[in-house]
Amino acid sequence: MSSDAKPVILIVDDDPDLAMIMKMILSHAGFEAHSVLSGQEALDWLGKRTPDLILLDLMMPDINGFTILRKLRASETTSSLPVVILTAKADQKTRMESQSAGADAFLTKPINSKSLIEYVRRALGPKAPPAAEARDADRA
Repeated sequence: MSSDAKPVILIVDDDPDLAMIMKMILSHAGFEAHSVLSGQEALDWLGKRTPDLILLDLMMPDINGFTILRKLRASETTSSLPVVILTAKADQKTRMESQSAGADAFLTKPINSKSLIEYVRRALGPKAPPAAEARDADRA
């Protein structure tokens, strides 16, 4: 990524409305956001391009998020790629399984824009756009 390029975020969620909302929030915060609606679409997309971060839903009809996460961690290309888990399941077992599978962060649905931007910025570290862009997006 060049110094003026926006960080690329891949949103993997089978809820098209939620995926669209997250894409809009992240785009307004200075990220280049893309979304796919299934685990297979995510794997296909990742075969062509590597994002800077993935927002990954756990419960999808075709391939669950844990399976995708394990595939990412097993690949040399994506083994260190930041992955933020998205799920409606807030229980400790799911959190621990996410952590042991290699997730970098865990966000519980429903998601608010401020938390989403905060988790993404934290996971990206220095690759994240300046905080002013994120503050401007929060006002939008």
